[in-house]
Amino acid sequence: MLVFLFRRTDEGPIEQLPGETKQELAARRALRYDRERERVPAPPGSMFPKLDELVERDRLWPPDLKVQGPADGGQRAPAANRYVYDLPSHLTLPHKKTAQCRWSAYNSELLLHSLLTSPNARQAPSGSLVTTDPKEADLFFIPLFPSCFLFNCWVEAGWKKDLRCGVEEDYILPVMEWVKEQGYWDANRGEDHIIVHPMDFIDGYYTEEARMAMNSSTYLVTVGDLRPPPHSAHYRHYRDIVIPSATHLLNSYYLNPMDYVDELGHPLSTPRGSAEPWRKEHAAPTRVEIWEPSPTWEASVWGKRPDFGVGKVKESLNAGRTTTAIFRGGVGRPGEGEEYALGIRSLFFATPDNATVTHKGFASVPGFDIAEQSENDDYAKALSRSKFGLAPPGYTLDTTRIWEYLAFGVVPVFIGTGPTAGQVMPFEADFDWSSFSISIPRERAHLVPEILAAVTEEEYERLRKNVWETGRMMVLEQSRGYVWKWIARALCRMRMIGTGAGSTIRYT
Repeated sequence: MLVFLFRRTDEGPIEQLPGETKQELAARRALRYDRERERVPAPPGSMFPKLDELVERDRLWPPDLKVQGPADGGQRAPAANRYVYDLPSHLTLPHKKTAQCRWSAYNSELLLHSLLTSPNARQAPSGSLVTTDPKEADLFFIPLFPSCFLFNCWVEAGWKKDLRCGVEEDYILPVMEWVKEQGYWDANRGEDHIIVHPMDFIDGYYTEEARMAMNSSTYLVTVGDLRPPPHSAHYRHYRDIVIPSATHLLNSYYLNPMDYVDELGHPLSTPRGSAEPWRKEHAAPTRVEIWEPSPTWEASVWGKRPDFGVGKVKESLNAGRTTTAIFRGGVGRPGEGEEYALGIRSLFFATPDNATVTHKGFASVPGFDIAEQSENDDYAKALSRSKFGLAPPGYTLDTTRIWEYLAFGVVPVFIGTGPTAGQVMPFEADFDWSSFSISIPRERAHLVPEILAAVTEEEYERLRKNVWETGRMMVLEQSRGYVWKWIARALCRMRMIGTGAGSTIRYT
């Protein structure tokens, strides 16, 4: 039997360096990049010719995710007409409730709906084909927002999360009954209908009757988990589509990353647009924007001469990312142990003096910016100056920090989470997450500082560039709405839309 062994000829084996400890050597060997996908130069005098480039790039994975249409060389998207139900007024949540839900961490259900229905949304790049005729529809979006309903319930009750406030009998069941009366549900047993469930435990908050009314539809969820139950009890691997989660920084406070970084993702020494201190009371943003800086005005002609601060930017680019790693978040409640964050966050902060094993935490490492919380503008500035963003689990494997990192050009570092830990990543059929992130298993969590210190500048720049050019295309924003393009592609795969034989395949 012949066994062929292949390794990177340009690096060779990772040997111990002079003065390097065994722990440091192990950390360098633990780096988990997508190196197997990098091209290894053919040795001189190879007897075999190099393969020609493919005429059809779509035959390879990951696909070409340029945002332009086929005429511009971008990735084609199967055509799927979406119909958005227009609920009667007595089944529609009042504006007071939906406005309150802007401040919910689960407001992705409202943002996705607004991208399909807002006349101000630029739908062309998103691949969203919305029809007003249900007879032409391939997919049906139900504007059912139970997470928003519960959020209002809990806010009014002082955060008593065991309350339900009639969410099933007064809201879910009447909406579902009305939808089924319209005559389109039964055609495909509801499988072509879409409901957003953005909370941690998906539809696990509702009664069995309410779940039965919904669960033949396709769910858009923010948590996908491949671990055994009970951790994955509510995630349906072949029925649910994992989407980005909302984050307070971007989706509630509307902080614009482009007010803190330039068009290449490099930090500005001085923030611009709505982030400029003297304009904070005037330039209040009205939507989630990550692609263009906020408009600025000369003080003497406020509101009359909008521009994008190009002249000023030339003087303030490339301040440099000087922080090695950043994290904002808590450590859980006392006594939770591994139930919260698999115990990983206990490494982030100093231990109590009476702990069995004491340490000062990652927060004590030079170049690590670790804190439980900070003011939004300070956090945004810190993100713009950080290379890596730590992404440990919380009560689930998902963390909203990921989307802040991608939006600000920060390389995510999954610690006990991510694609190698059983977490189903959003749109993983289209995005190669390993090309713009680092994965560290839980058993090596204590080596995070050493692992990041071993990342070469060349390797970091490769990851950072991929974050900026590819990763941030998944962020849930409201100007270009690319997220619906990836949802559409996932739905078309699931429903086999546009997958006819030969010339019958149809594309937009």
